[in-house]
Amino acid sequence: MSLVADDISLHLAGFDLLRDIDLTVVPGQVTAVVGPNGAGKTSLLRVLAGDLAASHGRVLLNGNPLSSWDMEARARMLAVLPQHAPLEFPFTAREVVSLGRTPHRTGRVRDSEIVTEALELADARYLDKRFYTQMSGGEKQRVQLARVLAQIWEPVDTGERILVLDEPTASFDLSHQQLTLAIVRRFADNGVGVLLVVHDLNLAARCADTLVVLSCGRIAAQGRPDDVLHEALIEQVFGVSCVVQRHPADGTPLVIT
Repeated sequence: MSLVADDISLHLAGFDLLRDIDLTVVPGQVTAVVGPNGAGKTSLLRVLAGDLAASHGRVLLNGNPLSSWDMEARARMLAVLPQHAPLEFPFTAREVVSLGRTPHRTGRVRDSEIVTEALELADARYLDKRFYTQMSGGEKQRVQLARVLAQIWEPVDTGERILVLDEPTASFDLSHQQLTLAIVRRFADNGVGVLLVVHDLNLAARCADTLVVLSCGRIAAQGRPDDVLHEALIEQVFGVSCVVQRHPADGTPLVIT
């Protein structure tokens, strides 16, 4: 039971944005998607989230076509954090995070507990009563992260939980980048399947069980970071010369340009 892209292609406005994509987000594991600008990363996430319909192929969520789930049941299993989540209403952080509990029927008391725990985990508890429109970019992103975490905080009886994150660390300083990766790992260790887009190859290598490299809408490589990140592929896909060594702390691949 998982999120599956089965032979996905996407053709829009005369362009092939995605071609022949086969990808499985496995519960309990982190899958990171990397690639240069325009490679199709966000388009892939939008197809997997149901925001765009594939021109060919299908998306399966826990064994059934994504489109066959009603919106509420889907939202209990699949939480998506887009790269940009515009919100111009004067909601407090607590109200924004509470939106993640909308598909559930766990009651006001339990929902409030989960919202508090999600804010705490995302280092956003101090923003509880602050208006979203008055926050910095990084603070807004942490509140939005807490919202999607609250959405899939607990197991549900309809299927495995999937967390999809598009550039979740883009607005963060170094400490909050590390915090986000630790959160991703924690949720994966608790049985959640995580799919995230990351620009930084070294961040991806440190957090991912499976690394997917996109190039021109196709998968150029897929597998363990150790097997995927090597000099020839990076030069071919990203157009840069590099050296791949071992990170001194954990032995993961370390790309030096």
